[in-house]
Amino acid sequence: MVSIGARKKNSSLGFCTKRVVVIVSALALLALGLQASSLIRSLEHDLLQHSFEKPMNATLSGAAVLTETNQIGTNDRIVGTGSDAMSEDQKENWKQKMDAWVYEPKNVNYFWKKMGDRPFQREFYSRLGKGNFNRLLDVGARSYNKLCKDLINSTSVEYFQMEPNLPPDPSDLKNDGLLECYMNEVREKYPDQGSSFDLVIDFGVFGWKLVQNEFDDTKVKGYVNSVTWLLRDKGCWVLKTDQGWVPNEVEFFDKHILPYFTMKDFDNHAYESGHSIKGGNFNFFFFYKK
Repeated sequence: MVSIGARKKNSSLGFCTKRVVVIVSALALLALGLQASSLIRSLEHDLLQHSFEKPMNATLSGAAVLTETNQIGTNDRIVGTGSDAMSEDQKENWKQKMDAWVYEPKNVNYFWKKMGDRPFQREFYSRLGKGNFNRLLDVGARSYNKLCKDLINSTSVEYFQMEPNLPPDPSDLKNDGLLECYMNEVREKYPDQGSSFDLVIDFGVFGWKLVQNEFDDTKVKGYVNSVTWLLRDKGCWVLKTDQGWVPNEVEFFDKHILPYFTMKDFDNHAYESGHSIKGGNFNFFFFYKK
């Protein structure tokens, strides 16, 4: 797998310059009547890597850490518990870093129809109102996620979201309940939510490389334990991973997830675990609580 760690090193200026160069180059090729589709695909991929797939600074938290989806300083600690917990000043500093990577698309319809793995996610959410899931928890909530409940389109399904850092206008959120916390805080802040969800949707948080760079084994275990605690018996954790998120995915699953979960297909074989999007850039796994 190709590492995505290089995303962390690109400065905002460097990325903007690259975007301008690519756009101008594409237009030049089009003017010459040449095929620019591969160049445009490259641009779209870059945009996804730097913006669209860094969306929810929501639950980045893990067992004792918070983060996901956002470029992080290599020595920064994340929200933890006990002796690992950060001070309020450290939390605020971390939040400011996370805010710098929050993305709110101006054209939400285009975002959901065309960008990255969003077309697949659109299809996935649309299935949930027709399945056997009555209570769902979505990790991370930005304004563009307000479409998710509409896609589920069911009066019998309760759709909850987890997000510690709300979007500028919280009224943009559309859900049946909000857990305003990091994943590692959920037991303490919402003790009544244990074993209450049929499905935990984790897109762009735990499965992102820069989050895992900040996690040690203790933090990984804490995150996984929190997800396990939230799920009912046989409940499902849907995990999206980015290409290169951990050095060895098989070993990681064997060590940290499969002792507590069974990997299986989703919704009567609608999707296999490891379902791949965009040439392997994004993969989806379905873990069922033992």
